[in-house]
Amino acid sequence: MYKRRSKPLFPSLSGLWARVGLSAVLTAVVTVGAQAQASGEGSTQPPRDQNCELRTGTWSIYAEGGLSWATDVWYQNLDAKKSYKVAPAVGGGVDYTIRPWVRVGAEYLWSRYRREQRFSQLDTKSMPVKAYGNYLMNYHNVRLGAGFNFMELWPNRSAQWLNIWAGTGLGYTFAKGNEYGIFFSNTVTQDGKTTPLIDGASISNESSVTIIGTVRTTNRHENFKKLYVPASLHIEADVSRQLSVGLKGEIDWLMNRKAIAPKNYAFALVTLRYNFVRSRARVQRACYEDETATLGNRLNVLQREATDARIQAEKAESARRQAERRNGKPAAEGRRVAITVEHSK
Repeated sequence: MYKRRSKPLFPSLSGLWARVGLSAVLTAVVTVGAQAQASGEGSTQPPRDQNCELRTGTWSIYAEGGLSWATDVWYQNLDAKKSYKVAPAVGGGVDYTIRPWVRVGAEYLWSRYRREQRFSQLDTKSMPVKAYGNYLMNYHNVRLGAGFNFMELWPNRSAQWLNIWAGTGLGYTFAKGNEYGIFFSNTVTQDGKTTPLIDGASISNESSVTIIGTVRTTNRHENFKKLYVPASLHIEADVSRQLSVGLKGEIDWLMNRKAIAPKNYAFALVTLRYNFVRSRARVQRACYEDETATLGNRLNVLQREATDARIQAEKAESARRQAERRNGKPAAEGRRVAITVEHSK
């Protein structure tokens, strides 16, 4: 009598291969995720405004305006207006930031300095007598320079929006102006001889005397061109990715100034800078497009691995069934046998 095996010749492989396929898929998911995190941790986060991104190989332009001073001017102030102590200054420039800690650029700056002489008492010991003087010089500064960012001593600081630049370079100043003056002059003519009428002059009553008073104005032009060495400290804060505002202090030392040019120019300026960098929307769009492509590629890999695992499981199941058909069941199994029993009366 044939009996059915209680233990199959080949173990059932369907459950085993299903577990193997599921384990392979889960392992692939964990491995790919771990590799993505290790190779670019935080890459799924939107990019922050880092100096390494905003200030590496980028151009910027800026405008500036404020006040200026000139020191050691040969034309002295006498009872001058208070407004003559300082003067307006405006300008602008272009910079190329090579790295977050260094940039080079060119700058133009216009300003002026004025002096005034208003005499409360005239010196009549000599003629002509100066009664009023006004000195005005307009100058144009052009320079090439470099700046160094102190804050990049801490490149991983949280305040990436704050930068302090120390700058220097070489410049050239073009100055042109004029001296305006008012002069009084008195002369006396007696005995056919004309002399200045100054303090202590004597006038004879024995002859005819002619006294003449004149007022003369002068307008003398002056100019100079000198090299100078600038030194500046510039504090800038980023309002946005493209826009920065700042405060700038600068002192210029004029070289070979001789007797006409001042010793120093000093400036206190407010700056407004525009950085030629991509907007935040474009950066985030590029970031999310890259992340979407990465996730799509990862999903395709996982789908292929799951398909391979399913095919392997189906092949194993097919092999198991074939083995059972060859070795597991008798030929008459499952058939019904009809037996007829006759009874005699």
